[in-house]
Amino acid sequence: MSIIIKKAASQDLDAVAELYGAVCGYLADKPYNPGWRRDIFPAREDAEQYLAADGLYIARDGGAAVGTIALTPEPGGALCIHEIAVHPEHQREGIGAAMLDHATREAAKRGAKALRLYVWENNAPAIRAYEKSGFVRLGREDIGLGEFGLDWFYLYEKRLDG
Repeated sequence: MSIIIKKAASQDLDAVAELYGAVCGYLADKPYNPGWRRDIFPAREDAEQYLAADGLYIARDGGAAVGTIALTPEPGGALCIHEIAVHPEHQREGIGAAMLDHATREAAKRGAKALRLYVWENNAPAIRAYEKSGFVRLGREDIGLGEFGLDWFYLYEKRLDG
C-alpha cells in the first residue's frame, strides 16, 4: 500500500462525495455513528466549502480515494480537523493515522500552535484513534447538535508548540 495525501482539487470532489457516501452507508447502523447520513452530512457541499477554504485533503492508494480530511484555521492559532473519513474497505490499514500525521505536519508548516477536533462522546473507535495519535481530551461540550441525538462532544487537542 502506498498512500499519498495531497490537497484536493476540484476534480477530486466527486471522489470525496463518493467516499462520504460509502462511510455514511457503513456507519448507518453503528452505535457510534456521529450523525453521518448519506447525501445529508457530510455531503459534496461540505467538501466544496472546505476546498474553497483551501483545507480539503484526499488520501489515495493507487489512484483510488481511500480517505479525506478537512482542516480550517481557528482563532488563537489552532487548526481544526473536520470530516476525517476512511473508506470502509480500507479501514484498519493505517490511513486514518496517516491523515492525522499529515494534519500534524500541515499544522506545523502553517505555524499552528495546536490541532483541535470535536468527537461525539459515543464514537469510541474515533476516540481511541485520536488518543493513540497524541490528542488529549480537554473537555465535554454541547455543540448544538442535540436535535440529532448528539448531545455531548469531547474537545480534543494536540499541542504543537512543545
